[in-house]
Amino acid sequence: MKPFAPKTIEKKYASLGLSKETIDLLHAYYLCFANLYGVISVGDAWNVFKHYEGSKLLRKKDFIAASGIVQREADHPYTVLELKQAYKGETTDDPAERLIVNNRLIGTGLRKYVLLYNTEDMQGNKPYYLPAEKAMLMAFVEDRFFLSEEGKQMVRFLGGLKTGGKYKTYDGVPRGDILDTDGNPAGGRRLSDFVFYTQEEQFEIGFVKSDAKKEKLRQEYKKTALDKMLDLIFIEIQTGGYRPEKGMGNTLKLLFEFLDRELGADLTRAQYERFLKLYTDLNNHSNLWLNCGWQPVELGRRSPHKGPAVIYAGPNMKKMFEDGTLDRAEYEKELASLGIRLIVE
Repeated sequence: MKPFAPKTIEKKYASLGLSKETIDLLHAYYLCFANLYGVISVGDAWNVFKHYEGSKLLRKKDFIAASGIVQREADHPYTVLELKQAYKGETTDDPAERLIVNNRLIGTGLRKYVLLYNTEDMQGNKPYYLPAEKAMLMAFVEDRFFLSEEGKQMVRFLGGLKTGGKYKTYDGVPRGDILDTDGNPAGGRRLSDFVFYTQEEQFEIGFVKSDAKKEKLRQEYKKTALDKMLDLIFIEIQTGGYRPEKGMGNTLKLLFEFLDRELGADLTRAQYERFLKLYTDLNNHSNLWLNCGWQPVELGRRSPHKGPAVIYAGPNMKKMFEDGTLDRAEYEKELASLGIRLIVE
Protein backbone atom coordinates (compact mmCIF):
# COMPACT_ATOMS: atom_id res chain seq x y z
CA MET A 1 0.00 0.00 0.00
CA LYS A 2 1.12 3.54 -0.70
CA PRO A 3 2.54 5.21 2.45
CA PHE A 4 0.74 8.17 3.98
CA ALA A 5 2.46 11.53 4.29
CA PRO A 6 4.01 12.17 7.76
CA LYS A 7 1.38 14.80 8.62
CA THR A 8 -1.42 12.39 7.73
CA ILE A 9 0.17 9.77 9.99
CA GLU A 10 0.32 12.27 12.85
CA LYS A 11 -3.34 13.19 12.44
CA LYS A 12 -4.44 9.57 12.41
CA TYR A 13 -2.53 8.75 15.59
CA ALA A 14 -3.94 11.91 17.20
CA SER A 15 -7.46 10.77 16.33
CA LEU A 16 -6.83 7.70 18.51
CA GLY A 17 -5.55 9.88 21.34
CA LEU A 18 -2.17 8.15 21.42
CA SER A 19 0.81 9.90 22.99
CA LYS A 20 4.24 9.87 21.36
CA GLU A 21 5.46 7.54 24.11
CA THR A 22 2.66 5.05 23.35
CA ILE A 23 3.30 5.27 19.61
CA ASP A 24 7.02 4.64 20.17
CA LEU A 25 6.18 1.67 22.39
CA LEU A 26 3.90 0.23 19.71
CA HIS A 27 6.65 0.53 17.12
CA ALA A 28 9.06 -1.24 19.48
CA TYR A 29 6.58 -4.07 19.97
CA TYR A 30 6.00 -4.41 16.22
CA LEU A 31 9.76 -4.70 15.69
CA CYS A 32 9.95 -7.38 18.39
CA PHE A 33 7.01 -9.25 16.87
CA ALA A 34 8.73 -9.24 13.47
CA ASN A 35 12.12 -10.37 14.80
CA LEU A 36 10.87 -12.98 17.28
CA TYR A 37 7.87 -14.48 15.46
CA GLY A 38 8.48 -13.62 11.79
CA VAL A 39 4.73 -13.43 11.21
CA ILE A 40 1.86 -12.92 13.66
CA SER A 41 -1.72 -11.72 13.30
CA VAL A 42 -2.67 -8.40 14.85
CA GLY A 43 -5.17 -10.23 17.08
CA ASP A 44 -2.48 -12.54 18.43
CA ALA A 45 -0.08 -9.60 18.71
CA TRP A 46 -2.62 -7.87 20.97
CA ASN A 47 -2.58 -10.87 23.30
CA VAL A 48 1.21 -10.68 23.55
CA PHE A 49 1.06 -6.91 24.12
CA LYS A 50 -1.60 -7.32 26.83
CA HIS A 51 0.45 -10.04 28.53
CA TYR A 52 3.21 -7.52 29.22
CA GLU A 53 1.35 -4.18 29.34
CA GLY A 54 -2.09 -5.12 30.62
CA SER A 55 -5.17 -3.44 29.12
CA LYS A 56 -5.01 -0.04 30.85
CA LEU A 57 -2.38 1.58 28.65
CA LEU A 58 -4.24 0.87 25.41
CA ARG A 59 -7.64 -0.53 24.53
CA LYS A 60 -7.84 -3.50 22.20
CA LYS A 61 -9.81 -1.58 19.57
CA ASP A 62 -7.18 1.18 19.50
CA PHE A 63 -4.35 -1.36 19.28
CA ILE A 64 -6.06 -2.94 16.28
CA ALA A 65 -6.89 0.43 14.72
CA ALA A 66 -3.26 1.51 15.07
CA SER A 67 -2.20 -1.42 12.87
CA GLY A 68 -3.95 0.30 9.96
CA ILE A 69 -1.77 3.38 10.52
CA VAL A 70 1.45 1.39 10.89
CA GLN A 71 0.44 -0.32 7.65
CA ARG A 72 0.80 3.00 5.81
CA GLU A 73 4.12 4.06 7.33
CA ALA A 74 7.28 3.83 5.25
CA ASP A 75 10.68 2.26 5.83
CA HIS A 76 9.91 -0.33 8.51
CA PRO A 77 11.73 -3.71 8.42
CA TYR A 78 8.26 -5.27 8.65
CA THR A 79 5.01 -4.96 6.71
CA VAL A 80 1.40 -5.06 7.88
CA LEU A 81 -0.57 -7.06 5.31
CA GLU A 82 -4.30 -7.52 4.96
CA LEU A 83 -4.96 -11.24 5.08
CA LYS A 84 -6.46 -11.14 1.59
CA GLN A 85 -3.28 -9.48 0.26
CA ALA A 86 -1.24 -12.51 1.24
CA TYR A 87 -3.83 -15.21 0.55
CA LYS A 88 -5.84 -14.96 -2.65
CA GLY A 89 -8.64 -17.14 -1.35
CA GLU A 90 -9.28 -14.90 1.67
CA THR A 91 -11.91 -12.17 1.55
CA THR A 92 -12.02 -10.93 5.15
CA ASP A 93 -11.58 -7.25 5.98
CA ASP A 94 -11.28 -7.95 9.72
CA PRO A 95 -8.37 -5.76 10.87
CA ALA A 96 -7.55 -8.24 13.66
CA GLU A 97 -6.66 -10.73 10.90
CA ARG A 98 -3.97 -8.46 9.47
CA LEU A 99 -0.50 -9.97 9.49
CA ILE A 100 2.62 -8.32 10.91
CA VAL A 101 5.34 -9.79 8.66
CA ASN A 102 9.11 -9.51 8.78
CA ASN A 103 10.19 -8.17 5.38
CA ARG A 104 12.60 -11.08 4.97
CA LEU A 105 9.54 -13.26 4.41
CA ILE A 106 8.42 -11.16 1.44
CA GLY A 107 10.00 -11.72 -1.95
CA THR A 108 9.08 -10.66 -5.48
CA GLY A 109 7.18 -12.07 -8.42
CA LEU A 110 4.96 -15.12 -8.40
CA ARG A 111 6.68 -16.62 -5.35
CA LYS A 112 6.48 -13.40 -3.37
CA TYR A 113 4.89 -14.94 -0.29
CA VAL A 114 6.19 -18.51 -0.44
CA LEU A 115 8.40 -18.10 2.65
CA LEU A 116 5.47 -16.54 4.51
CA TYR A 117 3.26 -19.50 3.59
CA ASN A 118 5.92 -22.03 4.59
CA THR A 119 6.53 -20.30 7.93
CA GLU A 120 2.84 -20.17 8.82
CA ASP A 121 2.41 -23.81 7.80
CA MET A 122 5.31 -24.82 10.06
CA GLN A 123 3.96 -22.72 12.95
CA GLY A 124 0.77 -24.78 12.94
CA ASN A 125 -1.01 -24.50 16.27
CA LYS A 126 2.07 -23.88 18.40
CA PRO A 127 1.60 -21.33 21.20
CA TYR A 128 3.54 -18.09 20.89
CA TYR A 129 6.69 -17.95 22.96
CA LEU A 130 6.40 -15.39 25.76
CA PRO A 131 9.77 -14.54 27.36
CA ALA A 132 9.72 -14.60 31.16
CA GLU A 133 10.52 -10.89 31.39
CA LYS A 134 9.44 -7.95 29.25
CA ALA A 135 13.10 -6.94 28.89
CA MET A 136 13.81 -10.30 27.25
CA LEU A 137 11.11 -9.62 24.68
CA MET A 138 12.30 -6.06 24.10
CA ALA A 139 15.80 -7.36 23.31
CA PHE A 140 14.27 -8.44 19.99
CA VAL A 141 14.13 -4.86 18.76
CA GLU A 142 17.28 -6.09 17.02
CA ASP A 143 17.79 -9.23 15.00
CA ARG A 144 19.36 -11.59 17.54
CA PHE A 145 19.83 -14.67 15.36
CA PHE A 146 23.62 -14.46 15.07
CA LEU A 147 24.12 -12.70 18.42
CA SER A 148 23.84 -15.89 20.48
CA GLU A 149 27.01 -17.81 21.32
CA GLU A 150 25.98 -20.45 18.77
CA GLY A 151 25.45 -17.71 16.17
CA LYS A 152 28.80 -16.08 16.90
CA GLN A 153 30.58 -19.41 16.55
CA MET A 154 28.96 -19.95 13.14
CA VAL A 155 29.97 -16.47 11.98
CA ARG A 156 33.57 -17.00 13.13
CA PHE A 157 33.82 -20.38 11.44
CA LEU A 158 32.37 -19.31 8.10
CA GLY A 159 34.17 -15.97 8.11
CA GLY A 160 37.48 -17.78 8.44
CA LEU A 161 36.94 -20.07 5.44
CA LYS A 162 38.84 -19.20 2.27
CA THR A 163 37.66 -19.36 -1.31
CA GLY A 164 39.54 -21.26 -3.97
CA GLY A 165 38.46 -18.48 -6.32
CA LYS A 166 36.49 -20.55 -8.85
CA TYR A 167 32.78 -20.75 -9.60
CA LYS A 168 31.66 -24.30 -10.34
CA THR A 169 28.93 -25.99 -12.34
CA TYR A 170 26.37 -28.33 -10.76
CA ASP A 171 28.79 -31.14 -11.65
CA GLY A 172 31.60 -29.50 -9.70
CA VAL A 173 33.55 -28.39 -12.78
CA PRO A 174 35.27 -24.96 -12.51
CA ARG A 175 33.62 -22.46 -14.85
CA GLY A 176 35.32 -19.16 -14.14
CA ASP A 177 37.08 -16.91 -11.66
CA ILE A 178 35.26 -15.39 -8.71
CA LEU A 179 35.91 -11.66 -8.91
CA ASP A 180 35.02 -9.05 -6.30
CA THR A 181 32.88 -6.06 -7.26
CA ASP A 182 36.04 -4.14 -8.21
CA GLY A 183 37.07 -6.87 -10.65
CA ASN A 184 39.86 -8.31 -8.49
CA PRO A 185 40.36 -12.10 -8.13
CA ALA A 186 38.98 -13.42 -4.84
CA GLY A 187 41.08 -16.60 -4.69
CA GLY A 188 42.74 -17.21 -1.33
CA ARG A 189 40.68 -14.58 0.50
CA ARG A 190 38.45 -15.21 3.50
CA LEU A 191 34.69 -15.22 2.93
CA SER A 192 34.42 -12.21 5.25
CA ASP A 193 36.92 -10.21 3.19
CA PHE A 194 35.40 -9.79 -0.27
CA VAL A 195 32.18 -8.48 -1.79
CA PHE A 196 30.99 -10.16 -5.00
CA TYR A 197 27.99 -11.32 -7.02
CA THR A 198 26.95 -14.97 -7.28
CA GLN A 199 26.33 -16.55 -10.68
CA GLU A 200 22.57 -16.24 -10.21
CA GLU A 201 22.86 -12.59 -9.16
CA GLN A 202 25.00 -11.82 -12.21
CA PHE A 203 22.35 -13.43 -14.42
CA GLU A 204 19.55 -11.36 -12.82
CA ILE A 205 21.52 -8.12 -13.18
CA GLY A 206 22.25 -8.91 -16.81
CA PHE A 207 18.66 -9.94 -17.55
CA VAL A 208 16.91 -6.68 -16.61
CA LYS A 209 16.91 -3.99 -19.29
CA SER A 210 16.64 -0.82 -17.23
CA ASP A 211 19.90 0.75 -16.03
CA ALA A 212 18.10 1.92 -12.91
CA LYS A 213 16.92 -1.61 -12.13
CA LYS A 214 20.39 -2.98 -12.78
CA GLU A 215 21.89 -0.53 -10.31
CA LYS A 216 19.19 -1.32 -7.75
CA LEU A 217 20.06 -5.03 -7.97
CA ARG A 218 23.78 -4.29 -7.76
CA GLN A 219 23.27 -2.39 -4.52
CA GLU A 220 20.89 -5.03 -3.13
CA TYR A 221 23.34 -7.87 -3.85
CA LYS A 222 26.45 -5.97 -2.75
CA LYS A 223 27.36 -8.16 0.22
CA THR A 224 30.33 -10.18 1.39
CA ALA A 225 30.49 -13.88 0.63
CA LEU A 226 30.07 -14.45 4.37
CA ASP A 227 26.86 -12.42 4.54
CA LYS A 228 25.39 -14.26 1.56
CA MET A 229 26.00 -17.59 3.31
CA LEU A 230 24.60 -16.29 6.60
CA ASP A 231 21.47 -15.04 4.81
CA LEU A 232 20.91 -18.49 3.34
CA ILE A 233 21.38 -20.20 6.71
CA PHE A 234 19.01 -17.71 8.35
CA ILE A 235 16.20 -18.40 5.88
CA GLU A 236 16.65 -22.17 5.98
CA ILE A 237 16.57 -22.35 9.78
CA GLN A 238 13.94 -19.68 10.44
CA THR A 239 11.42 -20.74 7.79
CA GLY A 240 12.33 -24.21 6.59
CA GLY A 241 13.37 -22.65 3.28
CA TYR A 242 11.59 -22.88 -0.05
CA ARG A 243 11.23 -26.68 0.14
CA PRO A 244 10.72 -27.52 3.82
CA GLU A 245 9.08 -30.82 2.95
CA LYS A 246 12.44 -32.09 1.66
CA GLY A 247 13.88 -32.18 5.17
CA MET A 248 17.23 -31.48 6.79
CA GLY A 249 19.23 -33.61 4.37
CA ASN A 250 18.14 -31.45 1.45
CA THR A 251 18.95 -28.31 3.43
CA LEU A 252 22.49 -29.47 4.20
CA LYS A 253 23.02 -30.43 0.56
CA LEU A 254 21.84 -26.99 -0.53
CA LEU A 255 24.20 -25.23 1.90
CA PHE A 256 27.22 -27.36 1.03
CA GLU A 257 26.61 -26.86 -2.69
CA PHE A 258 26.32 -23.09 -2.23
CA LEU A 259 29.62 -23.03 -0.38
CA ASP A 260 31.28 -25.08 -3.11
CA ARG A 261 29.71 -23.78 -6.35
CA GLU A 262 29.10 -20.14 -5.56
CA LEU A 263 31.68 -19.29 -2.89
CA GLY A 264 34.46 -21.60 -4.01
CA ALA A 265 34.96 -22.99 -0.50
CA ASP A 266 35.97 -26.64 -0.79
CA LEU A 267 35.57 -27.97 2.76
CA THR A 268 37.71 -30.68 4.28
CA ARG A 269 36.06 -33.58 6.12
CA ALA A 270 36.85 -31.94 9.46
CA GLN A 271 35.30 -28.67 8.26
CA TYR A 272 32.16 -30.49 7.08
CA GLU A 273 31.73 -32.08 10.48
CA ARG A 274 32.46 -28.80 12.26
CA PHE A 275 29.83 -27.04 10.16
CA LEU A 276 27.30 -29.78 10.90
CA LYS A 277 27.78 -29.38 14.64
CA LEU A 278 27.55 -25.60 14.46
CA TYR A 279 24.44 -25.77 12.27
CA THR A 280 22.71 -28.23 14.60
CA ASP A 281 23.55 -26.13 17.67
CA LEU A 282 22.38 -22.92 15.98
CA ASN A 283 19.14 -24.54 14.90
CA ASN A 284 18.35 -26.02 18.29
CA HIS A 285 19.21 -22.95 20.38
CA SER A 286 17.66 -20.18 18.26
CA ASN A 287 14.25 -18.54 18.62
CA LEU A 288 12.63 -19.73 15.42
CA TRP A 289 9.85 -18.16 13.40
CA LEU A 290 8.56 -21.58 12.37
CA ASN A 291 8.20 -22.39 16.10
CA CYS A 292 6.35 -19.15 16.95
CA GLY A 293 9.52 -17.90 18.61
CA TRP A 294 10.37 -21.03 20.62
CA GLN A 295 13.83 -22.56 20.59
CA PRO A 296 13.57 -26.22 19.52
CA VAL A 297 15.18 -27.37 22.79
CA GLU A 298 12.56 -25.42 24.79
CA LEU A 299 9.69 -26.62 22.65
CA GLY A 300 10.92 -30.18 23.02
CA ARG A 301 10.78 -29.90 26.81
CA ARG A 302 7.15 -28.74 26.56
CA SER A 303 6.12 -31.59 24.28
CA PRO A 304 3.96 -34.34 25.83
CA HIS A 305 5.75 -36.83 23.57
CA LYS A 306 7.89 -39.02 25.84
CA GLY A 307 10.01 -40.80 23.27
CA PRO A 308 13.18 -39.37 21.74
CA ALA A 309 12.88 -36.82 18.97
CA VAL A 310 13.85 -38.15 15.57
CA ILE A 311 15.38 -36.88 12.34
CA TYR A 312 14.76 -38.88 9.19
CA ALA A 313 17.62 -39.24 6.74
CA GLY A 314 16.14 -39.07 3.27
CA PRO A 315 17.81 -39.90 -0.08
CA ASN A 316 20.04 -36.81 -0.10
CA MET A 317 21.45 -37.44 3.35
CA LYS A 318 21.90 -41.14 2.62
CA LYS A 319 23.97 -40.21 -0.43
CA MET A 320 26.11 -37.92 1.72
CA PHE A 321 26.74 -40.81 4.12
CA GLU A 322 27.60 -43.16 1.26
CA ASP A 323 30.03 -40.84 -0.55
CA GLY A 324 31.70 -39.78 2.70
CA THR A 325 30.52 -36.16 2.64
CA LEU A 326 29.10 -36.72 6.12
CA ASP A 327 30.42 -39.13 8.75
CA ARG A 328 27.33 -41.04 9.81
CA ALA A 329 28.78 -42.16 13.14
CA GLU A 330 29.78 -38.62 14.11
CA TYR A 331 26.43 -37.24 12.95
CA GLU A 332 24.48 -39.81 14.99
CA LYS A 333 26.67 -39.09 18.01
CA GLU A 334 26.00 -35.35 17.71
CA LEU A 335 22.25 -35.90 17.43
CA ALA A 336 22.27 -38.34 20.35
CA SER A 337 23.86 -35.69 22.56
CA LEU A 338 20.76 -33.57 21.89
CA GLY A 339 18.38 -36.44 22.57
CA ILE A 340 17.62 -36.94 18.88
CA ARG A 341 17.54 -40.32 17.15
CA LEU A 342 18.49 -40.71 13.47
CA ILE A 343 16.33 -42.93 11.30
CA VAL A 344 17.69 -43.84 7.87
CA GLU A 345 14.89 -44.56 5.41
